[in-house]
Amino acid sequence: MSVSTSSRIAAEAAAQELSWLKRWVVLGIVCVGVFMNTLDTGITDVLNPVFTAQFHLNLYVEYWIELSYAIPLIGMLLPAGHLGDRFGRKNVFLAGMILFGGGSGLLTLMPTFESMFVARVIEGVGAACISANGGVLAVSVFPWNQRGQVLGIIGTAVALGLKFGPVMGGLLYDNFGWRSAFLINVAIGITFVIIGANVVPASRRSPGRTFDVWGALLFVIAMGCLLVIINQAPTWGWSSPQTLILSGGVVVFGSAFFWVSRHVKDPTIDLSLYKSRNFTVAVAAAFISFLALTPINHLLPFYMEHVQGLHVSETGLVFITTTIAIAVTQPFSGRWADRIGSRPVASLGLLLEGLGLLTLAFIPLHMNPDWLVPELVVIGVGVGLFRSPNHRALFGAVPRDKMGQAGGYQHLPRQLGESIGETGVVTMFTAIVLASAALAGIHAVDPASQAVAAAPQPAPVPTAQAAPAGVARPPVVVGAYVPAAQAGQPVARGAGLPIISAAPGTTIDANTADDTIVDVPDDSAGDAKDSGLSQAVTSLPADVQMLGYRLMWGLAGLISLGGAAISWFGRESEEEVAVSTPRRMAVRPAPQTG
Repeated sequence: MSVSTSSRIAAEAAAQELSWLKRWVVLGIVCVGVFMNTLDTGITDVLNPVFTAQFHLNLYVEYWIELSYAIPLIGMLLPAGHLGDRFGRKNVFLAGMILFGGGSGLLTLMPTFESMFVARVIEGVGAACISANGGVLAVSVFPWNQRGQVLGIIGTAVALGLKFGPVMGGLLYDNFGWRSAFLINVAIGITFVIIGANVVPASRRSPGRTFDVWGALLFVIAMGCLLVIINQAPTWGWSSPQTLILSGGVVVFGSAFFWVSRHVKDPTIDLSLYKSRNFTVAVAAAFISFLALTPINHLLPFYMEHVQGLHVSETGLVFITTTIAIAVTQPFSGRWADRIGSRPVASLGLLLEGLGLLTLAFIPLHMNPDWLVPELVVIGVGVGLFRSPNHRALFGAVPRDKMGQAGGYQHLPRQLGESIGETGVVTMFTAIVLASAALAGIHAVDPASQAVAAAPQPAPVPTAQAAPAGVARPPVVVGAYVPAAQAGQPVARGAGLPIISAAPGTTIDANTADDTIVDVPDDSAGDAKDSGLSQAVTSLPADVQMLGYRLMWGLAGLISLGGAAISWFGRESEEEVAVSTPRRMAVRPAPQTG
């Protein structure tokens, strides 16, 4: 009996044990968990600059705040899935909710940067446990021929969390202070842990299996070194001693991890899974899709604002069309894949994604921004068509006792694709634009450096004098220059002082941060976080920048089309024939064993 057929029979038997209502309650709990994760990511992106001012941190240390969450999240995805296979997915999922809520609670009490660092690590581990086991938990309580629909609904929760996180973070900060943005995670976590403990069925454990401690540790260290390289190498330099040492760490610890995986009984990553073409193609296609999307996530906002002259809020409105298209399409694409199989739907999705990206490579220098909406909708529909069927194929290629590993792989390509893609996009775009400027005889100069050099230097004033006790400082509205409290002098952009950034239209209450509130850059919008683009690049003439935009979007489209070809020609159809059944088909009873 094939892996797919045996997994389907076991899933159908398990699904019969729950009522229709309880299945959907379990799915709702999982959706809340993943929504809380992605919501927190957006909230933290908004509040990171507030932490910088609160604890008097420089931007280098702020990067480590982000890495303190990203490293345990990405590094623990596969070990957390392995833990779910060993100790039960319900237990690990609920433990993740507790850790995530506990880390958020600790953030509200943090008196120092060090405690904030520890709290973010705890949150990252909890997020990994939720992400790796949530999808598997939901799929396991539904009939096998509904797994695509289930995964599509979870995908919608992820998309909505990513979009509403920055907005909610700004609103909570504006009205209740930054601590309230994390208290909401505590309240949600407590509520749904109690519900989940009583509603979610106990997952089957594998007491005979062992947990690969050494493999998990080596994987976390290797991934940590890789993430630090991705984030810091553009600043350090790719040939700097730090980058070379960490690169050696990736090679050494990565090699040791693969050696351990080949020689232990129950490895963190079962390398034999890659013998399945469907599994390998699903992982590769997901990585390609997220990698191809980074140029629009990180460059399109700059094109809209620096070339088209849109306001930050207008850019956000244009971008939200993609999110809506993804959120609406995913559940339907999952149901479609349940009927006809994952391969055609996922491949069509990547094809549309690639075509939408390619059209961006041919947009004119100046155009009505409304004409971007159809392209973004096509990209969003393509992404929505691809993700749910691809996840469905991933789960279908894995034995039931190793579904936790599939849950980890469900999210690992996203994290790696976005991290690697962001660094690659910034590096390549900068090189292309600066080379184009040099050929045109234009010398790129950072306007921030010029402003700092020309600005008069006031005498240093202690922070305590900047805002006397009992004197309220006026709120700061995001998106405009504001005077510094120090000696009443205007702050030059890029002067090395803390930067406050938030969702468009957010009001920053200076009384909730214990430092000077300074200029808010207007070059971060949409889905782009800190893209790393210098003003020396974005201040160049629009026609010079356009070459970089077009080449990067064209390259992204070709990458996505290549992924569509891999998705179509790489997958095996036997699994789809064996697993896909009409939705009207009744759930079959489990076979009786003597």
